[in-house]
Amino acid sequence: MNNNIRAICLAERFRFDDLYEFLSHQTHAARMRNVIHLNPDEGVHAFLFDYGVCVLFQYDYEAEKRLLDLLRKYAINPLDPCVEEELEYRRTSEPGIRIRNDLIEIDDVAELTCLSLGHALAQSTKLAFFESSIEETIKKTKYIPEALAKKGSITLSRTKLARERGRVYLEKSHIILQFNLLDTPEFIWEYPELEHYYLALSRYLEITPRATVLKNRLEVIQELLEMMADEQKHSHSSMLEWIIIILIAIEIVLFFVK
Repeated sequence: MNNNIRAICLAERFRFDDLYEFLSHQTHAARMRNVIHLNPDEGVHAFLFDYGVCVLFQYDYEAEKRLLDLLRKYAINPLDPCVEEELEYRRTSEPGIRIRNDLIEIDDVAELTCLSLGHALAQSTKLAFFESSIEETIKKTKYIPEALAKKGSITLSRTKLARERGRVYLEKSHIILQFNLLDTPEFIWEYPELEHYYLALSRYLEITPRATVLKNRLEVIQELLEMMADEQKHSHSSMLEWIIIILIAIEIVLFFVK
């Protein structure tokens, strides 16, 4: 029999301390660094990651709905719609882990093993959110290189350009610095015997190649916006130079008139 794993990205992040404070009064809640683990029933797990993702093992529809309703109360910048990924798993007698056609065959379904899988799936789901966000950014900025190619210039206010540059930089810093999407989670360093489970699912979900491609796409957009900013600075400097020249010319004319 196959069991399901669902990962859902609900928000930019959770108010994690407040969320744990609420859940800590429930006997089946425990915190491990940036993860809250809920184990309401045998074989049923929910792992809540501080960066706005929850990974659910064998949650039925009603239980999932109740949990998501709760999490939305502690969400910072909630998403609509949410980003979701789903896999299936089953326990086998063969040692190790094998993954094909979105089915994970695994020799152990203990809590920490599930958490190692949860880390990989949570990273993948958060990455899918960034991929979708970058697609929107590319669509919104596509007219810039097209207009430059046709007209040689483009009218874009300094405020709007600064906002776009800030948004691209923010998303890049989220991917590289804040959400550790390119790093192995600290949990895996603490439990190296579980690393092969995490790495197997991480490779299957292509987390590192996807994050690298995403980073490269952000860099291209960032270079384009920086080029536009340099062009604006040059235009502004040229305008100031012409103003100074005109003022000097006026002063010379007034001198001769006197």
